[in-house]
Amino acid sequence: MNKLHRMGALLLSAVAVLGLAFSASAATLPDDVQAIVKRGELRVGVKSDVPGFSMQDLSGDYAGMEVDLSRKIAEAMGLKPDKVAFTAVTAKTRGQLLDNGDIDMVLATFTITPERKNIWNFSSAYYTDAVSLLVKKNGGVKNYADLTGKLIGVAEGSTSKDALIAAAKENGVTLTDTDNIQTFPDYPSIKAALDAGQVQAFCVDGSILSGYLDPSTEILTTVRFAPQDYGVATKLSNKGLASFVEELIVKWLADGTIDAIIADNKVAPSFKK
Repeated sequence: MNKLHRMGALLLSAVAVLGLAFSASAATLPDDVQAIVKRGELRVGVKSDVPGFSMQDLSGDYAGMEVDLSRKIAEAMGLKPDKVAFTAVTAKTRGQLLDNGDIDMVLATFTITPERKNIWNFSSAYYTDAVSLLVKKNGGVKNYADLTGKLIGVAEGSTSKDALIAAAKENGVTLTDTDNIQTFPDYPSIKAALDAGQVQAFCVDGSILSGYLDPSTEILTTVRFAPQDYGVATKLSNKGLASFVEELIVKWLADGTIDAIIADNKVAPSFKK
C-alpha cells in the first residue's frame, strides 16, 4: 500500500509539474493569444473555392496550404491541429468578419496593400503571386490589346480590377470600370460566366486561376502584372497576436517550412519579384 501511495504521489507530482510548465509556457504568450488558447480553438477565415490554397469538400472539410498553415499556427499556440474552426470567407466578407471578432485571423489569399495595413495587421508575405487572365483558347484574347471592347470578370472586393486597368494603360490600352469590368460574388461565378460567354476573361492571381483551368481555357503568359503578396491578417487591435504570427511566419520562411507546405499542396512556387 505504501508503494502504491508513493507511486500515486509521484504521478500527482508529475502532473502538477507538467501543469505548471504548461501554465508558465502559456503565460509567456501575449494576452490576445492566451485568450484563444483558453477558448481552446483558433478561428480562421479561409476561402472555400481556391484549389491548392483552401478548398471545402462536400463533407465540409477544408484542405490546402492556407489550411495547413493555419493548423501549424494553432500548434505553435499549444493547441492541437484539429482545434481550428474554419469559416468560409470571400474578398467582400473577410474584413468584416475579422473586425466583428467572428474570426481571429484571415488566411485567404489576402493581398497586403498600404491601405489595408491601415485597417488590419498583416504578417510578412507567406506567398507572392501575380495577376493574370484566364481566357478561352478560341476566344480571341491573347494580349492587352485584345481586351478592348471585352468584358473581364473580377471578384467583389478584390484588388485585381484596378491593377488590370493600370497594367493595360502601361501597355497602351484603355480599359474602364464601366465598359470592361463586371464583378461577381465569387470565383466559380466568374468561371461560369466565362464558360457561358458572358465575360471574355477571368482576372485574378495566377495561382487561383490555375485551379479553374480546363481543356478549353488557358492562362495568358503575355498578361502578368502586379505581384500580389499574401499575408496573415488580424484585427488591428490584436497587436500581440499579430507579433506572435509575424515571428512564426518569418521563422518558417527562413527554415523552409512554408516552401514545404506550398510543395505538399502542389501550389506553384512563390513568385519572385
